Amino acid sequence: MLKKRNLDYSSSYEISREIVASAKRSNRDLSYFLDIHRDSQPRKITTITINGKTYARLFFIVGKENKNYEKNLAFAQKINTEIEKSYPGLSRGIIEKDSHSGNGVYNQDLSPNSVIIEIGGIENTMDELYRTADALGEVLSQYYWDATKVSNTPKS
Repeated sequence: MLKKRNLDYSSSYEISREIVASAKRSNRDLSYFLDIHRDSQPRKITTITINGKTYARLFFIVGKENKNYEKNLAFAQKINTEIEKSYPGLSRGIIEKDSHSGNGVYNQDLSPNSVIIEIGGIENTMDELYRTADALGEVLSQYYWDATKVSNTPKS
């Protein structure tokens, strides 16, 4: 899409914003938005062995310059905590970025449940990436179902 519109890489969030906004308009039930990336760090930083299997480590990024900053940070913290309970060491943590250290918004103003998740790096294998994606999927699924139970609990 960037090439088609004669835009450079720095316009990526402009394009992805259009896609996310369109998806939200066509399906109001969408509430979680994960911007998946890979890190440029070397293997020694982006890989961990858990129970004899290597995994690509996760890294969460939250933009500090949007209206949903605190909610997105809380979302990232909950997911990070659950990942660490089930897969100790899989996460490299959470970093908060402003406009001096990155974009600062990352389209996270579109939802209070939005985060960038970097999975592994340039030297991780597909098997490591898939293992991590499965682990992340398990945790996100449990988070979703737990949140659904809470929101459907009758209030007294």
